[in-house]
Amino acid sequence: MRSWSQLAFVACAIALPAQELYVRSEFQRVGADGKVVAVDRVDYPREILSPALARNGFASYMLTANVPAGIDYSLEIGQNPEDTVRVVLYRQHYGANGIPDRLEKVDLPIHGHSNTEENLTYWMDLYVANTAPVRRFKIEPQLWVGDRWVIYPMEGRIVAAQIPVFQPKFWGLPAVEARSDSAMVSPWRDHLCRPLKSEFQPKETSIRLLQQRNIQQDVALAKKLGRDAGIQAFVRGGIAPETAVPDAWCAAPVDQWRNALGAEWYLKVRDRLYQ
Repeated sequence: MRSWSQLAFVACAIALPAQELYVRSEFQRVGADGKVVAVDRVDYPREILSPALARNGFASYMLTANVPAGIDYSLEIGQNPEDTVRVVLYRQHYGANGIPDRLEKVDLPIHGHSNTEENLTYWMDLYVANTAPVRRFKIEPQLWVGDRWVIYPMEGRIVAAQIPVFQPKFWGLPAVEARSDSAMVSPWRDHLCRPLKSEFQPKETSIRLLQQRNIQQDVALAKKLGRDAGIQAFVRGGIAPETAVPDAWCAAPVDQWRNALGAEWYLKVRDRLYQ
């Protein structure tokens, strides 16, 4: 892992063409071409530069590295202070429809050689300890290509919000082809509407599974904060106040309100809960 003093002189490499590094929200799944899959695209995607991270919780992002043909490369994640959060990287695997889902854990740093131009796509999982102090820290994906570094600068904000201990459960997963925010429906309906049967036993790690894990964290926090906190979070997300009331929300067909919002609308719900 590169020290911050070593990285300072190469920071300008981020502006170079032909080598690109992107960090997107977990609701912007990335295809093998390095672009967001059609069903998840939004007009104005969330820019991931200073994300809020709750303590005792996970925060997840889509990481894409573009590597030119015929070059040695390495990918790592820098932190300052070091080891502020636990970082796990998963390589994405694609189905016949070109949408990523299955995840395979990989070791950092990643080293490789490209025979053709490649778009390396990963799910980046960050875990913040329960005892972590409220503070800002540097966390930056760093791509070494040939003879230079390409860096994506991020400043994480560990906030006072603390995810309570809870037992994750799963009710099945949305279809891979469904828009990524579909992952929020079952966790919130189980909380606000009526308990759902949770007999599903995951057999592999996938994007949809970890999205539901992250949303269950939000639900656990909402339970801790109280019923009104969940309602106000939905209003912040763009749902009309009269529809955000649990009885109305539970009675409405999902697509009646969700289709009018972009795939990243749920991030505003999370923002509210973390405040």
